[in-house]
Amino acid sequence: MADDLRHAAGQPTYEVREVLDEDHAVDLRLLFRCNDYVHAVEFAFDLLERRDPRREGTIGGLAVVKTDEGKRETVWTYSHSEHVNRPDPIRRWGWDVTRNWQGPATHVRPLTLSQRIRRA
Repeated sequence: MADDLRHAAGQPTYEVREVLDEDHAVDLRLLFRCNDYVHAVEFAFDLLERRDPRREGTIGGLAVVKTDEGKRETVWTYSHSEHVNRPDPIRRWGWDVTRNWQGPATHVRPLTLSQRIRRA
């Protein structure tokens, strides 16, 4: 392939591949290839936003595969069925772990010395 000829020796490549949702070992096709992990994952998220913005299963699965000196390793995956069945972070942790925690909803005042003595 022409991409292989332009690839710098000793540098890993990252391939975004469409895979079957239930079996990431079944590779459907190569979608994108680059020399940077971040670009590969950004491509995967952009693809999901374009082709399956509501995550309805139009794209069953994606994988970023790192190839380095003949060795292949899957370094990132997306699976529609895992996305649908993942636990709700609020139910599991009590707050949305994907957002920055801002502290309690109301201001908590520390107890004064006299209040601490009365409680003791």
